[in-house]
Amino acid sequence: MKKIFNNFILIVLLLMIPVISSPDFDGMLSVFNSEPFQRDFLRFVLTIGFFYLNSLVLLPNLFSRKKIVVFSAIVILSYAVVIFLPFSLLPNRQGANMSNPKNDMGMSRPTDNDRFRENNSPRFSENRLHPEEMGAKKDNTLPKKIFTSILPFLFSFLSSLFIYKSNEQRELERSKAKSDLLNLKYQLQPHFLFNILNSIYSLALLKSDDTPDGILKLSNVMRYVVQESSKDFVELTKETDYIKDYIALQLIRTDLSLDFSYIEIGDLKNLKIAPFILINFIENAFKYGFNAEENSKIEVKLLVQETVLNLIVFNKIVTADITNEESLKIGLKNTFEQLNHVYPNKHTINIHKTATTYQVDLTINLN
Repeated sequence: MKKIFNNFILIVLLLMIPVISSPDFDGMLSVFNSEPFQRDFLRFVLTIGFFYLNSLVLLPNLFSRKKIVVFSAIVILSYAVVIFLPFSLLPNRQGANMSNPKNDMGMSRPTDNDRFRENNSPRFSENRLHPEEMGAKKDNTLPKKIFTSILPFLFSFLSSLFIYKSNEQRELERSKAKSDLLNLKYQLQPHFLFNILNSIYSLALLKSDDTPDGILKLSNVMRYVVQESSKDFVELTKETDYIKDYIALQLIRTDLSLDFSYIEIGDLKNLKIAPFILINFIENAFKYGFNAEENSKIEVKLLVQETVLNLIVFNKIVTADITNEESLKIGLKNTFEQLNHVYPNKHTINIHKTATTYQVDLTINLN
């Protein structure tokens, strides 16, 4: 609706151009009584109509599909309509009156010879017509028709082509960004599932009573991945439920050597977030911050204030060798790219690393 209103205002403003720029414009609408202006105004209206015809129909349906011959033929036909239709609908009545030079009182108009004899001066030796008659006669010639129509029509054609190409380029960039974002998601998701399956496998080997609950939470996680992965944004409460299920699966395989805490503060309702944008930091904390042979510590804090989300993930650095450090770098790189795609200039991320600790502090404006 807003787009229609904006186009309506634009058309009104464009139609004011020939009125205001007309030499006969005196601030009143009497300019519409002039036949030359009527033809020029109609030509301007037809040119605007061609702009929308070209933008909405010809370019997307013919030009984009390489139907150049049909496209060119319609453009040429449209130009012919712009040239000749105003003269067909508004014939030159003044030109017809020139053949019968009588005034409104039924008396004959003075002939050129009469004017010549009255003035009896060499500067009046040329045939003189009434200014409106001269304009009408001059305007009625084919070269004049072409000249007065070519520039507005060409401007209309090129501007519509430029706008179409610009929109096409933006659409390509938007599609590419969306495709890149989906690729990032799919790079991350299998990594999550492999870790979870390993946890369930460990439970099954131990014949643990937690195995059914682990399978249920795995089912919840997989359902979330299948249903929400293609969406641009999901409810924040659904994303946190997914995170909690993931954490629960990870805690199944840990023991008392892990000091873990999860804190959630703030109202998460009525907020949305890009899916799978937080989980990688938590996954890395479990993958590289837990060692059954050491006193490990992991803290996850999720704070929400109005529309600003703050995620803090802290873990002690374990002494066990990180055999897949390159995977860690790739995972973080993908998450950073995802943040830049979805939240440009709306997020900050700080990583604090010491010899014994690792902490990620992420802030996102979800508005």
